[in-house]
This record gives sequence, C-alpha cells and structure tokens, in this order.
Amino acid sequence: MTKKYIVYLGCAGFPYGLAEMEKLLLISKGLVAAGNSVTVISNKGDHDKRVHPDIKAAGFFQDIEYVYTSGDPFYNDGFVRRNILKLKGLVNEILFLRRRKQTKQLDAAILSTNSFTSVLYYSLLSKAFGFKTILNHVEYYSSIKKKWYQAGTKLNHWLYDQYAPKLVSGIFPISEFLIGRINKIARKKPYLKVPTLTEFERYDNTDQLEIEKYFLFCGSAIYKELITFIIDSFTIANSSDTCLFLIINGNESDITEVKDYIQKSPKKANIKFFSRLSQNDLFNYYKNAIALLIPLRPTFQDIARFPHKFGEYLASGNPVITTNYGEVKNYFRDMENMLVAETYETSTFAKKMEFVINNEKLSKEIGLRGQQTALEIFNYRSKGQEISEFIASLTN
Repeated sequence: MTKKYIVYLGCAGFPYGLAEMEKLLLISKGLVAAGNSVTVISNKGDHDKRVHPDIKAAGFFQDIEYVYTSGDPFYNDGFVRRNILKLKGLVNEILFLRRRKQTKQLDAAILSTNSFTSVLYYSLLSKAFGFKTILNHVEYYSSIKKKWYQAGTKLNHWLYDQYAPKLVSGIFPISEFLIGRINKIARKKPYLKVPTLTEFERYDNTDQLEIEKYFLFCGSAIYKELITFIIDSFTIANSSDTCLFLIINGNESDITEVKDYIQKSPKKANIKFFSRLSQNDLFNYYKNAIALLIPLRPTFQDIARFPHKFGEYLASGNPVITTNYGEVKNYFRDMENMLVAETYETSTFAKKMEFVINNEKLSKEIGLRGQQTALEIFNYRSKGQEISEFIASLTN
C-alpha cells in the first residue's frame, strides 16, 4: 500500500493532554506503524511553561512529527502578544499546508476539534488545496448539559452535531449511536468505526505495590455525578477492609467539591484522593487495583461516547466494573470479560464490588479475558492498519 501523508488539524496541546489527545497519539502511532507519515499541526500554543518547559515549537514525539505554526508552543498571558501569535499561527498554518501540497506531502487531514467553525474552515482549506478530511467524531455534544449562560457553546454543539459530518470526506465515529446519527444526516458519507484504543506496552515497567486492597476510579472532576455515584456505591458495599482510590484531575473548584463530598461519606477514612500523578505512577495504580471502576449513565452523552479509560483499564488485566449502557453492550458480557451492573443504581454497582472482594481469583480471570478482548479489538497497532486502509480508499 502506498505511503500516505496525513496531518492532524484543530488540536491543541500536543503531545500532552486528556483522552482526546491520547486517542490522537494512538491513531497517529498506528498510522506510522502502518507505513504512513503523520504530522500534528497546532496553530497556537497551549502549554504551561512551568509544566512542560522543554517542549519545542517543532520536532518529533514517539516518531510523530509536530509543529506549532505560531512559533511558540506556550500559552501567552499578554493579550496583544497572544492575539498576534494566533494570527501568525493561522497564516503559517495555511502556508504550511500549501507547501506540503506542492511537494506532494499532503493526502488527508484528520480533524480533532469540536468547533463547528473550525470544521467549516478546514473543509474550505481542503477544497482549496485538494486534500481529504476525516472527522474524529467522539461525542454527541448536544447532549452535554450546559449552563444558562453558555448559549454560544450550545449553538456550536448543535451546528457541529447537525452539519459537521456533512462537510468532511469521511468520519471516524466512536460508537454505534454516532453511526446511527451519520446514517440520518450524512447517509452516503464513508466512515470507519474507531473505538477506544489502547497501548499494552505502557504496563511493561509497572511495579508490584505492597499496599492495601483497593478499587480505583480515574477521571476528570467535571464528572461529579459519576464520582459521587462511585463514592455512594462504595459506601454501601460490604467492604470494610478495602479502600477506594480516586485519581481526579480538573480545576480547583471542582476538585474541592469532590473532596467535600468524600468528607460526608461514613467510609471517608477508606477513600484516598490523588491528583496530577505521573504516567508511571498512574499505571502502577491501575496494575495493582483489585478492580477498576467506570460506570456509564443511561444518557445520550454516555451512550454516544466510549471513554478512553476502558482501553487503559482493560490492558492492565484487572477486572473492570461498569454498567450496561452504550458501547458496553457491543463488546462485553457480564461475568465473561467484564463485571457489568445491569442498571445505573448504587445497589447493583455495589454488588459487583462485593463480588470482587469475595471472589478475587474468579474476578482476575474475568479481567484477563477482558484484556484479551482489548488485545483483539482495541490494540492501536492492528486498528492503525484498518485506519490506514480507510484513508487510502478516500485518497486513491
């Protein structure tokens, strides 16, 4: 298969970030492993210099080329300077794409953005320069709750969900729900389902920790409803000699709310809070948990998405406890390769936690079968080959 030259557009913060950045990284690594060239283009800096002081404006990260077209990878606090850099980044991004097309090094762009105006902008550039666009479609954004003052965000999300799939050459939907949406609003648009992806090598250097038994949840503090659900489930479970580890990141006000809720639990002494762990520490905690927790709600938001944490959890080989909604139904069966609570209720979720406490050997076997499922379906290397073939079908 002929080598393809692929760029990522619309992203911010490469190579560090949350779930969407992790997926970008794994898709890119899969494409490179399949013999393609990938360049991640960011038109503005987003990094905190105190956190990532060594990052350059251009270079390579794990064989993936990247460039900040503004010339500065860091967020600038000065209003005038920041907006000059934004303009510089936009102009240089256009010039960069034009040069790549002139040298026959631009076949397709993957759009990693939830901004409708960005999708529209890049679709116009693709027509001007003659390259294909593929939308990385991971959420049903209209279903996400907004504050009353977020009218602009609400309009953007509605436009994105209704029209963004129509503007691109192809789509990477993450779920069957989003495929159903595509078939309604962009019926003839080619797509390839790209679920959560994972990288098994991340567990190669994990250590055996000599600490108490614990359940683990890792996520953003913005998911306060899920975090309180987990705390409440743990509180009613018969788990006197077991702890709950919460690894939570986010802004300080949201984190404070989570900490305050922990203090209200009768089991607060058994709940440990962590934040901003190194990647090595994070995967050490994953590897040593008796079970990893990731409940989904019976909402359009959770039915449409497929959290990145599923892949990271499963790759550990430990049992995962979830609820029977959305993509879970398509890949997992209770007591076979996952522990699946039939309903989103603390009582049913707590029973699965109790099962793990009372049946550690059987639970571990379920975890290992879940790991095998992830190896067969969510491995970024094998999926990278499929993605490469899909892009080739659009560009040939």
